Amino acid sequence: MKTKALFIGVIIALFSSLAAEAAKKSSFVYDIAGNDTLRVDVYKCENGSQPSPALIFAFGGSFKHGQRDDARYLPMFNFLADNGVTVISADYRTALSNLDPADISEPEDFADALTGAIQTAVLDYTRATAFTVSHASEWGIDPTRIFACGSSAGAITVLQTQYELCNRNTTPGALPANFNYAGVISMAGAIFSDGTPRWRRSPTPMMLFHGDADSTVPFDRATIGTFGLWGSKSIVESLNTIDAPYTFWKILGSDHSVAISPMDRHCGAILDFIHAVCESRATITNVEERRPGQSPYKTDFTLEDYLRSNM
Repeated sequence: MKTKALFIGVIIALFSSLAAEAAKKSSFVYDIAGNDTLRVDVYKCENGSQPSPALIFAFGGSFKHGQRDDARYLPMFNFLADNGVTVISADYRTALSNLDPADISEPEDFADALTGAIQTAVLDYTRATAFTVSHASEWGIDPTRIFACGSSAGAITVLQTQYELCNRNTTPGALPANFNYAGVISMAGAIFSDGTPRWRRSPTPMMLFHGDADSTVPFDRATIGTFGLWGSKSIVESLNTIDAPYTFWKILGSDHSVAISPMDRHCGAILDFIHAVCESRATITNVEERRPGQSPYKTDFTLEDYLRSNM
């Protein structure tokens, strides 16, 4: 009995010590846009005196809804914070939240609405980034090692932000001059572009997760002519033309659940990518994951399929 009691005591002490290391969460208002008060949550552990890398996260939700503190994101937030990466989870305005399907009679109508929603999200995300940079010293962050990360609509937001940073002649006004993210981590994202993505300046290293059976955000592309969403496969093809470093994690047979699953299944790989970038070790890496028990699955989705999934 004494041995059993001692064992239980050790287990309780272990879990108590782990709980004590849990990330501390602090919230700040970073902008007021019309009737919207936009906040960031900062997750950080006291794990050293040196400035830490940081990751600014944008939530998913089809630009209609979503929460920066969704419980599904917390395993990754806490894991990264416990391993020395400060996580900032940011609000942005979801401009399609009041979209009336009755107003969408043609695919072009949805494309116009989506364009506006992406630009709104990019504007808010860059403002959250500028707020983070301005508080880097206070929060113990290295402003040269800030990573952009997002899920689904948030992944589109961070990819689009990087795309615009690399293809504009000047840095967007909300950001410090010559600022760029250290790297980009996308979970089921895409770039909105007229034509295959092209890079005026080489982008920072990217880590792209995507399922090849995703009917919500295209794995390859969903376009009207040449205009539309270019998914992870197309992005990787564009990166290959300029030998830009990336890690492409292709989940065979998986649907849009890959917008969430890396935050449970691949936290270690995400941390390794952050370390590799910070240590100038980023390379071109392709990973295929085939989950057991798969049966034949559909990958040839039409534009109408994608529209139906997002309305």
